[in-house]
Amino acid sequence: MQTLSPRKYVQAKARSMPVSKCMVNKDWEESQIANVSVMRKHPNGNVTIGLYRVDLLCLGIKDTVFFFNTSEEEFFEEYSQHLADFKEIEYALAHNIIYAGHDFALEFNIHPHHNFEVTRFILEEDDHGVPVIDVPVGTDGLPHLIVEKAGQFADILAKLKQYAGEGNYYYTVEDANAVPRLREEASVTNLPINHIPAGELSLGNVQSIRSDDMLNTEKVQQRSVLEQITIHAELLTRLLPPEINTCTVAEEQMWHEMWDEIGHGAEEPNNVLEEHFAEHLEVVNQADELAELLDRNNEQLMHEFEQKMIALTNRYAHNPLALQTAYEQGILLDLHNLCEVAKRHALKMYKYYPVLHFSLALGALIQHEPDARFEHIYAYTDIREAVPGYEQYHASEVINFWLTRLWISLEQKDIKRSVQYYFMLVDGKASGWLLLPVLEKYVEVLYRYNKALKDLAVKS
Repeated sequence: MQTLSPRKYVQAKARSMPVSKCMVNKDWEESQIANVSVMRKHPNGNVTIGLYRVDLLCLGIKDTVFFFNTSEEEFFEEYSQHLADFKEIEYALAHNIIYAGHDFALEFNIHPHHNFEVTRFILEEDDHGVPVIDVPVGTDGLPHLIVEKAGQFADILAKLKQYAGEGNYYYTVEDANAVPRLREEASVTNLPINHIPAGELSLGNVQSIRSDDMLNTEKVQQRSVLEQITIHAELLTRLLPPEINTCTVAEEQMWHEMWDEIGHGAEEPNNVLEEHFAEHLEVVNQADELAELLDRNNEQLMHEFEQKMIALTNRYAHNPLALQTAYEQGILLDLHNLCEVAKRHALKMYKYYPVLHFSLALGALIQHEPDARFEHIYAYTDIREAVPGYEQYHASEVINFWLTRLWISLEQKDIKRSVQYYFMLVDGKASGWLLLPVLEKYVEVLYRYNKALKDLAVKS
């Protein structure tokens, strides 16, 4: 009998479990930042907990995570210090706080944290079944963006200008001596590793894990290879000296301008057609079915998988997304023939599809076969110079470009620039087939760098 993953369980069954307790920080009305928790009780007495960090002024659901099937007593014991400033509330108020922020932000095309696709199922359906409670939003009813420093949340400011219009929003840069209202709470950014379900740990949430848990070999080894590498990358970054993982104001502005490529990115990959997406979904589904039988230690199964993937690739050789999937899977699984077939098809059309252009360029580096056809991507740090001719670039195109730049920075032993690209990828919640080999190289280089620093300190 197949067991549902924590994510699937929450999506399928959380609403059938009774709400046991809801809490919010006592100063939420004054600060207009609400840290809301909603608990659902399992038949075994454990609880699944949804945490929602809601900015009622403008940003909506900034962050949200869930703890699955955990002991309520252990949770309160672990976070007793952080929960001292919280109070218990009725579910209806918790629901209205969360959705007031959510709906207000959506008016300005500001979308909730990506984890809300799961954690919303810990809440009741947002319909007439939940009593409506008035929750004030904004300042005088207008959106109010408060930032710690100029340039922060530039993408949000652009949306306010577009959707609210000049004169219809507030913008405030906090006093340098003020306590930052937007900084994440320790209760969210200092989590034990086991509070993130297996398979759910990613660049999107790895920064929330405590360093001591990252050093717990037994806990880390229970994770998948990608999760382990992600943990090692974050831990090694934290161990760097401050001068490496910080930057000047001018450097920060440069990185912020790069980040704008995500904030103002295209909704879809350039030149990709609607029918490509439908076909790509079929390819992904078939590839997933094939992968269920995959065993890296069984040469025969690997050969059969590769042959079936090659057939799939030939069938969809006209589809750039399908070719990208096949090519990147081939690299990740070290399937040379699959890579070559996908690459042969992709090279016929890559100049018309940036998503293929960036994928092929990065793949060539990972395979230690840098290709002169991609010299612009290797030479330029500005995506518009690397693959010119487009007004905007999709997130998947930008992420593979940043992965390429990170790889090159690592090759050049430019640790500081490498770390800044790592931070960009973390902020972009990067994922994808080629993330693993790049993070592996990042871990290898940072391990050697940290070890060299330690050896130098011992000698001196």
